[in-house]
Amino acid sequence: MNTDIQQRTAIRTALLLQLEAASPIGLPLDTLRQGLRLAGFQLEESRVAKELDYFVGKDWAEKTAALLNAGHFVFRLSATGRDALESEGLV
Repeated sequence: MNTDIQQRTAIRTALLLQLEAASPIGLPLDTLRQGLRLAGFQLEESRVAKELDYFVGKDWAEKTAALLNAGHFVFRLSATGRDALESEGLV
């Protein structure tokens, strides 16, 4: 497997696991980015946003407006996202 593909898979897995841990509450992008830093990934905000948009497009996550911060969003794990984690034996 290509190193770039392995890294992308590890990043996506880390994001999905963060969303699963926060479920059903969800997390904002900045919190998810901080979690990735703690996992050893130093990513630009735009890269994390791109991965989260991919999740929304795959129906692995839902993007909703944050209740307390206008203009900010919260990402929540969807049932399809949970199924993806389960199929990999991660939850």
